[in-house]
Amino acid sequence: MSYQVIARKWRPQTFKDLVGQEHVTGTLANAIKNDRVAHAYSFSGARGVGKTTAARILAKALNCVHGPTAEPCGECDSCKEIAAGTSLDVIEIDAASNRGIDQIRELREMVRYAPAASRSKVVILDEAHMLTGEASNALLKTLEEPPDRVIFVMATTEPENLEDTIRSRSQHFHFRALTFNEIADRVKYIAKEENLKIADGAVAVIARMAEGSLRDALSLLEQARAYCGDTIPDKEVRELLGVVPEDALNELVDAIAAGSADRALGLVHTFQKEGRNPQHFCREAIRHMRNLLIARVCGADSELIAATPDQRPALAKAAAQFSEEDLTRFFNILLQTDDDLRRKPDPRVHLEMGLLRLIHAGRLAPLEELLADLGGTAGNGSTAKSVAQRASAPAAAPAWSAKNELASTATAGAGPSPATRTVAASTPSFSMPSWSNRASTTSNAPAIAAVLAPPPDTVSDVVKKTESAAQQTAESPAGGAADISAKDATSEADTSELVNDAPVPVGASGIAEEHVAEIRGILQAQQKFLGELLEHAHRWELEGAELRIYFATEKRAFAEMVEGRDSLEKIRATSSKVLNRSVRVCAKMESVAATAANASQAASGTKELREKFERDPMVRAMLQRFGGKISEVKRREERP
Repeated sequence: MSYQVIARKWRPQTFKDLVGQEHVTGTLANAIKNDRVAHAYSFSGARGVGKTTAARILAKALNCVHGPTAEPCGECDSCKEIAAGTSLDVIEIDAASNRGIDQIRELREMVRYAPAASRSKVVILDEAHMLTGEASNALLKTLEEPPDRVIFVMATTEPENLEDTIRSRSQHFHFRALTFNEIADRVKYIAKEENLKIADGAVAVIARMAEGSLRDALSLLEQARAYCGDTIPDKEVRELLGVVPEDALNELVDAIAAGSADRALGLVHTFQKEGRNPQHFCREAIRHMRNLLIARVCGADSELIAATPDQRPALAKAAAQFSEEDLTRFFNILLQTDDDLRRKPDPRVHLEMGLLRLIHAGRLAPLEELLADLGGTAGNGSTAKSVAQRASAPAAAPAWSAKNELASTATAGAGPSPATRTVAASTPSFSMPSWSNRASTTSNAPAIAAVLAPPPDTVSDVVKKTESAAQQTAESPAGGAADISAKDATSEADTSELVNDAPVPVGASGIAEEHVAEIRGILQAQQKFLGELLEHAHRWELEGAELRIYFATEKRAFAEMVEGRDSLEKIRATSSKVLNRSVRVCAKMESVAATAANASQAASGTKELREKFERDPMVRAMLQRFGGKISEVKRREERP
């Protein structure tokens, strides 16, 4: 007899031998015992999980000389013929290559005749979803009212592509993918029966690479046997299957914990020299990071982790170096890196950048540490210096762990020129502490409360006083402005809060001169007449979401033409596009003499407001803490 590979030799011959499909085998066995076998079944599931094997076992159970029985003997002529695939009454058709209506017509003619030597005639349609629409329709009547003693079994890996009319005429069973432990136990049992000495690490690699398919696992075992002989070690199996060594993944985790970028990049260089696929390395790192996260959350002994008993202590030790938030962040970075590798050229560069992001993720200070330091040392310059040193230096020991979302970047205060920042006038809003550090955060509550408590002369009071003064100035007759538009602008927001905004060179008008020039240029190109009208405007002012275009009183005619519906709509659309936000537009008239006075008053108010902020204790503490400076002061309605 010719040599049989392990997958064929160890193909299950009874329902008890079928691994991991007890919900299917139990139902079929009970149906046979109670004489309630249906005329049609549909089996769905991934490759190599036992669909066609279950159909053959069902055929043997129905046609065994001792049956019908749930436990066919496997010794009678009928059982042997079905196992060898030579039975005349068990018809197995590959629907992927026999998918047309002509083949189905031949099948219909074939099933009209009684079984030749068996009790029942069984038709097994493999990959039934590949049948054409015409072939499926031709089979419907036969499935609904089949001849006596004819049973149809349809197997498919894509049940969603199987015609609903076919599924409704059959009993459907879904075969699930096998778990890591189920495959590993079966591989060990077969290896023992075949007198193979296989390492536990090799079993773990085979079980993981099989991805739920026992047939794939046995094929990999056959491949490893051909390469290694009767003794199958872990290292050779990893080399054969191109699996990233577990030591390399542990080295990557240690490099992240130590903040060592050169060690992480050295791993990429080593794998590149060995000709390994960068994307495969990234996916193995994702799998390993997932195992670390599960070990951190559920413990290293959890059955959710696909690992052998000897690998679990190392997983527990590595997971203890990080918090759940750290591991989740690392996992997301690797997922983004994997997406970059699939869609972008030069995969090595993107893999290196992804690993560097992992390394630098550990250099950011936890949020509660910033709050505690800020609350205890407001106004102390040494605190800002210590934070800058921690942000710019790598973690010193593998025990590094960030407990919460990061609140500072690695560049904060690290360079000779500190990053320019806009300071918020209102109390900053902080996120809740993580579950893993709730106790430690609670202990810092007094310090945090001290930070959140406003000073005696709060920034909000300063802004409100300034706003009140500005409003009185605007209501005075000296303003001299007459609104031509039918609608006046209304204040949209509370002015007690400043916004963090990119610095734009603006004057008291609130809009940059280059923006005004750009708006005029676009309108000049689109409608020359409208562009020329705007040339007569002597001042533009942006306040909140309202853009005001001022004309001198002697140029009322130009203002009225601009105020037309079509003109205002074109100006509004162009201005919103240039300013990158939605604005309203209105045309106004004022005396030129009043304009200079208003500008002087606005500039004076802004200067006074800025000086108040610079003296505020909270603002000064934030500036010293983060090494920044005030670049601009804005009210809420002035933000984009």
